Amino acid sequence: MTEKIIFVDDEVSVLKSLNRLFLDEPYEPIFFNNPSEALKEIENDQVAVVISDQSMPEMKGTSFLQKVKEISPETVRIILTGYADTAAAMAAINQGSVFRFVCKPWGDEELKLTIKQAIEHYNLVMQNKKWSQLTQKQNEELRTLNQNLESVVDERTRQLVQSNDILNQTLTNLHETLNGVIQSVALIVEIRDPYTAGHQQRVSTLASAIAGEMGFSQDRIDGIRMSALIHDIGKIAVPPEILSKPGRLNDFEFGLIKEHPKVGYDILKGIEFSWPIADIVMQHHERIDGSGYPGGLNKEEVLIEARIIAVADVVEAMASHRPYRPALGIPKALEEISSKKGVLYEPAAVDACLRLFEEKNFEWQASLSS
Repeated sequence: MTEKIIFVDDEVSVLKSLNRLFLDEPYEPIFFNNPSEALKEIENDQVAVVISDQSMPEMKGTSFLQKVKEISPETVRIILTGYADTAAAMAAINQGSVFRFVCKPWGDEELKLTIKQAIEHYNLVMQNKKWSQLTQKQNEELRTLNQNLESVVDERTRQLVQSNDILNQTLTNLHETLNGVIQSVALIVEIRDPYTAGHQQRVSTLASAIAGEMGFSQDRIDGIRMSALIHDIGKIAVPPEILSKPGRLNDFEFGLIKEHPKVGYDILKGIEFSWPIADIVMQHHERIDGSGYPGGLNKEEVLIEARIIAVADVVEAMASHRPYRPALGIPKALEEISSKKGVLYEPAAVDACLRLFEEKNFEWQASLSS
C-alpha cells in the first residue's frame, strides 16, 4: 500500500514547491492550504504523515497537529517552521505533539530524508499495533481456555491433555513472536546508527549476565534481555547527523538525545509484554541519586531491571568506540562504575559486574556465541 502524506500550508507557492519535490517519490502526496479541509481528509482515510506550516492564519501548526493527534494518533506529525518559531516547535516535540520539525527554507534532501524516516516510524508503529492486537487476541483466547479447563477436565480427560498441548504451543508461539519483534526493532535502531552497531546486543548480553550473577530467575533475566535489546529504540526520533556527530553536542542537540527514553516509552507502552519493558526503557538513563533523565528519579523509583541495564550500558559505551572519542577500554569502564557505586549506580549490579570481569573472565564475544 502506498503511504499517504498530507502537506498543509497557507502559501500556494510553498505547496507547489513541495508538489514538485515529491512528484516522483513513492508516496501519495495531498496538498491543502486550509487546515480544516486537511482534518476532514484525515478523519475519512488513513494518513501516514502530516507536514504542516507553523504560521497559518486559521490556526497555528502546533494546534492543528494536536487535532491530528486526537483524530489519528498513529499519524506521524512534522512541522515546518521559521527560525523565529523554533521554541514553539521544540515545545510541541516535548509535549509529544510532533515527531520532528524542519526549518524554512528547508533543504530538499534533508526534507526527503525526514519524510523517509517518518514513514519508517509510522510503519513500525503500525506493525507494533498489529502485534499488540494479535497478542491481545491470543491472551483473550487463553483466558477463555483457562475458564473452561475445569469443565473440560470433568467431561473428557483426553481433551484436557490436548488443550494443554495447544496452550503450551500458543505460549511458545507468542514468546517467539515477541522475540522476533524485539529483534526487528533492535536492528532498525542499529541500522540508523552504525557507530553503535552491536551496542544494544552487547548491553543485553552483559545485563543478562549481571542479573544471573545477582540470582534473578530466568523469567526476569529474559525480561531484562529483551528490554536491553531495544533500550535505545527512541533514538529513531533523533536525526542521524546528531547520532554520528564527531564533536561535542551542543545543548539543543543533547536535549534531543535526552528525549529518546521517553520516545522509546511512547513506542512500547501500547504493547502487552510479560515484563514492564516500556518502563524499563524509559528509566535506563536514570541514576540512583536522582541526577539522571528524563524523570530525575531516585533509587526507590527506578526499577531494578533499569538499574542493571544502566550499569551494562555505561560499561559498554565506555569500552567501545564512539564518533566523538576512541574506545576507553574495560578497565576505565569498571573504574567508572566502581568509583560511583551507590551514588549513580546500583551497588549490587556494580558488584556483580565487577565479579564477572575480574573473577569470571566475562567476554562479550564468548557470551554471544554460547
